[in-house]
Amino acid sequence: MFQRKELAQLRLQKERLVLQSDANRQQLVSDWRRLQSSDFWLGEILRLTRRQPFWIVTLVTVAGTLMAKTLRKPRTAISGIGRLGKYASMAFSVWRLFRRKRQPS
Repeated sequence: MFQRKELAQLRLQKERLVLQSDANRQQLVSDWRRLQSSDFWLGEILRLTRRQPFWIVTLVTVAGTLMAKTLRKPRTAISGIGRLGKYASMAFSVWRLFRRKRQPS
């Protein structure tokens, strides 16, 4: 069926794929360990606050307001979460609109 050259090429391709799979597996293990690290998330949060201080202040203010309302009237927690989802969706749409306008076409 196959000639020796074709078999040799297939064997080489298989070895390359196995090595690539091993490298990808090692990369996944490394990334997973990094994601599980609390230092990684703390660093990400600090980087985000340095890059986007306005958005962080806005999010903290909204979260604080919702928490204060929820603590005063615990039954409104579900409706507050629903409103938060609605506002987050609206904020995301506005952000995409502004981002689209800033980027040159």
